[in-house]
Amino acid sequence: MIAENRAVIEQAKGVLMAAYGIEPNRAFEILVWRSQETNVRLRELASRFMAAVSASHLSPESRSQIDHTLLALR
Repeated sequence: MIAENRAVIEQAKGVLMAAYGIEPNRAFEILVWRSQETNVRLRELASRFMAAVSASHLSPESRSQIDHTLLALR
């Protein structure tokens, strides 16, 4: 259970890090801030965030950029 809680929080941090180009600590601070502002436990907030991110569809431009970046790795 603890590993599952950490996993969803780490995933949410990763999304924030990629989206904003920020460090892990800053991403965690943002999640904690939103958790406090919304009065929702951190794990639950991270879970809701990841569900919303998963449900949203990336634009074709975003997918294209991700594809390009992934395929350019050597």
